[in-house]
Formats: sequence, structure tokens, C-alpha cells
Amino acid sequence: MNTKKYDVIVGLEIHVETKTKSKMFCSCNAEHFEKESNSQVCPVCLGLPGALPVPNKHAIELCVLAGMAFNSEIQTLSKFDRKHYFYPDLPKGYQISQYDVPFCVGGQVVFNDNGTQITVNLERIHQEEDVAKLVHKKDLTTGKEYTLIDFNKSGVPLIEIVSKPEISSAKHAKLFADKIRQTMRYLNISDADMEKGQMRCEPNISVQSKGSWKYVDGRILPVGDHELNAQVEVKNLGSISAIEEAIEFEVERLTSKLEKGEQIRKQTRGWDPEKKETYFQRYKETSADYRYFPEPDIPPVFLDDKFISNVKSMLVELASDRIDRFINKYSLSEYDAKQLTEKREFADFYENLIKDEKLKDFNQGEIYKKCANWIIGPIFSLTGHAEDDLTIKSFKVAEVAALIKLVLEKKINSNTAKEFLEKHATEQKSIEDLMNTGNHKQISSHEDLEEIAKKVIKNNQKAVSDYKSGKTASIGFLVGQMMKETQGRAEPQTAKKLLEGLLK
Repeated sequence: MNTKKYDVIVGLEIHVETKTKSKMFCSCNAEHFEKESNSQVCPVCLGLPGALPVPNKHAIELCVLAGMAFNSEIQTLSKFDRKHYFYPDLPKGYQISQYDVPFCVGGQVVFNDNGTQITVNLERIHQEEDVAKLVHKKDLTTGKEYTLIDFNKSGVPLIEIVSKPEISSAKHAKLFADKIRQTMRYLNISDADMEKGQMRCEPNISVQSKGSWKYVDGRILPVGDHELNAQVEVKNLGSISAIEEAIEFEVERLTSKLEKGEQIRKQTRGWDPEKKETYFQRYKETSADYRYFPEPDIPPVFLDDKFISNVKSMLVELASDRIDRFINKYSLSEYDAKQLTEKREFADFYENLIKDEKLKDFNQGEIYKKCANWIIGPIFSLTGHAEDDLTIKSFKVAEVAALIKLVLEKKINSNTAKEFLEKHATEQKSIEDLMNTGNHKQISSHEDLEEIAKKVIKNNQKAVSDYKSGKTASIGFLVGQMMKETQGRAEPQTAKKLLEGLLK
């Protein structure tokens, strides 16, 4: 796209299923993923005549908590509204949502793009209910396609986070969504697992000629006699990467239309993840088409001081603040701080680890860095393989501290320590038990290693010749042979220095 000729304007709507035991307006189980179809339903979430909704207090707490996290203004007096549209996944013919008086108004999402701080203002954060799930199938005999409806998801609590149209690129939209997901997880509002449908994103995309628009009170308005190009909404994106891909595709498509002088109509499009392209669904509705009016079965909601205070107590230190503190308090690099704080459970594990009693007698600066290295390195590696089914909960802080203590005291080398770490996580064995099952003590004295080094030199004359001819990397092979001779117990740096001394 010619950035000198056009501007990209994106607003994001993000739907997040909140972590409650029951649904938004009934007592049915809200956990719907991979449950037997239509096994968790009742007259309320099926939209049967005469069924009355009762709001879920905890769901409202989580909505307000999200607002507090993003510095929204919390409306102490709010209400629910009916949003009307006809679709098979909406049995009542309307969705209970919020319109003109949401729980949370305004706010900001702040994220970092290669060292540059970006702030995107929010329009609102409001509460609503989720819709049912359509299951598309094909008859293997006739080849005809048909659709079934699973109402387990119908009525699950949702919060919708709506940004102002201030995002200027696909990359920033992706970073914005990433920050939303991380915050939801930090505050335990939602697991925000997009593969399970717990978070869905809908970008509203517009490509405008330079100088044809301006912001007034958070709205896009034309300048002079210009007419603004219509926006396109892409529905139900199910991954963070799809947000960036869909916006990039749409920007190219819209730009091409503008270059050809074609009209752009306001419309809703879907995303094909296989073809990596959008497709037309329908021309877009306006708010008037939804015929909003106050939900008559639910009285206005007043959030008193006790409610607000209780929600405030649920706030925790978020990732951006924790990064700064890890850098300033523990002298970590920005990279290490970001890695450790990406998930709250890893950041908590790190802070509990560095405070463990077993590590208090060592240099604390060394402990801060050493613990960070063990988490970012071996622990990240072990928890990064889904087939191993390992999480940070597979590791006990006290056992990892015991392991690091043995390494610092040079009682075991790093290779043995990594083996112990994996066995501890997969078999839940203690480090003490692992130390007692065999001879794992590290050999670090010159006297104990000298005869082994001489034997390795004698038996590997080609590597010795290579080293003496200038191929210094051959020393690594010889160290490996010493590790093999000692069953991994030789201290690598001591072995290397000893070999180098003998080969002078």
C-alpha cells in the first residue's frame, strides 16, 4: 500500500468469555468446551417463553475488573439492553447486552512496539451473553451439507472490549490483542484460549485518503467536502496471527478498489484461514437495525462502594509494571524481564524461587540472574512441548532451589542438573532422592581429572593434532570425551582448562 497516499484506520472489538462457574443469566455450567452437545442447558439459555434471566454477580465483577485494569470510568448506575437480530444461534431472537450505559466507559490499552510506547483509547467495556455454537456437517451418503446447533455455549458470560478507531496498522492490532489477552490471564478474568473460543476478535478496517479525515471526540469525521470510505468488519477471528493476516489482506483489497475508483460499501466479511483471505457475508448493520431497548426483565444495576472496593482488591500487578520492577529491583535485562513476566505464573514462580531459604547465603545478584536463566532456559524448554503435558505447576519451587544450590556449590554440573529437573517434573521425584540414586557428584579437582584427561588425549590423537594445528573447536570434542569417561560428572570448565594445559 502507498503509505504516502492512504491511511489505515482500525478499530478492534474483542469478545472474552469470563471465568465463572455458571452462565450469565442462569445456573447452567459455563464450561462448555468439548462437553456433550446440549447437555448444559435450561429454559433460560434456550430462550423458552416465560424464562426469566438473573444476572451473574461474579461475571459483572470480572467485567468491572477489566475496566479497572485499563483505567476505564466505572459506571455506578448501569443497565442491560436487548439487542435484536435473527440468527439460528440466538434462540430468543435477541441478545442481552449493554448499549448506552455500559459498566465501563473509556480507558486505554498501552503496549510496546520495538521500544515505542503506543496508547490506544477504548470506547467501552460492556457485559453481554454469548450465543450458541453452530456445528456444520456433511451427509456422507448424499453429500448434502447441514447445520446443527449446540446450546451449551449459549448464555456464557462475555465481556466486549471496544477500541476507538485509533489503530494504524495490522501489527499494532496484533499487539493490542496480545495485551488484552495477557491482561485477561494475569487477572484471572479468562484463560483467553482462542482455540477454545474463549477470545474472539473483530477488526473494523477502513482505508482513507491522506487528509480526508480527522478525529473529533474519538470519532472519524470528514475534512471539508471529502466523503469517508466505508469500514469493513471481519468477524470472529480465532487467533492472534489471524488478526494481522486478515487486516493486511483487507487493506490490500480495499486499496486496490480505491485505486480502480470502485465504491466501498460498509459490510461484514468472514476469514478463511486456509486460503488466507476474507469473503463477503452481508452488508453491515447499524445500531438502529438492532432495535436496542432496556431489558425489561432486569432492573437497572447499581454498583455500590462495597462492590467497587471488592473488585479493586482483585487487581494485581500487571506485566508492564512487573517488567519495570524486575529490571530495577533485580537488575535483569529487559529481555529477561519480558520473558519472565509474559505469564503471571512464571513471574510468580521466579519471585518465589529467588526468595527461597536455600539460596539466601549466595550473592543475591548472582541468584537473580541464575534463577532467571533456569526458568527462561530449561523450564521454558520443558513446558514448551505440548506432548509432555508439563506446566509450571509440574515444578516445585523448593526443589528447583535445591537444584540450583547444588550447581552453585559445584556438587553437580549443569547437564546432570537438567536431567534432574526433567525427572523431577515428569516423575515428581525430589532432588535429594535423585542425588541418592547413583553417583552424580561432580568431579572438579585437577587431581581427580588429570589421569582421565591424559587417557582422552592418548586415545584421540586426530583431535589433538587438529587442535595443535589451530582448529581450537576440537577442544570441545575432547571435553565431551572426558564427560563420557566420567559419565557426565566432570566439571566442563575445569576439564577444558586441564586439557588446554596438557596440550601446550
